[in-house]
Amino acid sequence: MRAHRTGGFTLIELLVVLAIIAILAAILFPVFARARESARASACLSNLKQLGLAWHMYADDYDEEFPCDSHASNPHPRLVRQLEPYVKNYQIFYCPSAVKFGFDSLLATPENWAAGNIGYYSFSFDGLPADVAPGQPNKETWIDWHFLNKKVWGNQPRVLTELCDSDCWLMSDFFCKPTNIKIHTAGVGAMNVLYADGHVKLCARPATTLFK
Repeated sequence: MRAHRTGGFTLIELLVVLAIIAILAAILFPVFARARESARASACLSNLKQLGLAWHMYADDYDEEFPCDSHASNPHPRLVRQLEPYVKNYQIFYCPSAVKFGFDSLLATPENWAAGNIGYYSFSFDGLPADVAPGQPNKETWIDWHFLNKKVWGNQPRVLTELCDSDCWLMSDFFCKPTNIKIHTAGVGAMNVLYADGHVKLCARPATTLFK
């Protein structure tokens, strides 16, 4: 008389099922992560498009001169005051991907907004990049001291107007060579850039080869 098998899995069957689940998770988790980052990059692009409209509305009211601050990196109290009347939501000043890097000054909080700390660089400034002391290379000083002063612009002001070339940079995502960080990562670093004509583009090449 044949013995009837009782219900349930054998140990080998259970191990096979767990192995299949682990393989599927290893395949799908990176896909989900890329999809999430793609959504953040799209939201960031939308933020910069809205900020571009605010820059141009400001220029319409101020003789074609764009907003201007004293340097390219945080804090940006002048820029915030200049653009605040033209935006409805201060959170568009913050890239949603910045939360991944743990830099508190890039996050959309009322405290950062009040201090003029925003999530993007601004490239219209009337001060000298060398005036932002280099100190220890970090997110606050490198963009002015190294990128602008030493690499792509020189130690001179950069006050932008509507008469500038259409591909001049107005704003960009945070990027920082000493810490090897660019906001949007998918194999290589990438960042959204807002140009003087108002269009925004996701750029994956090094900023030193693209900046204007």
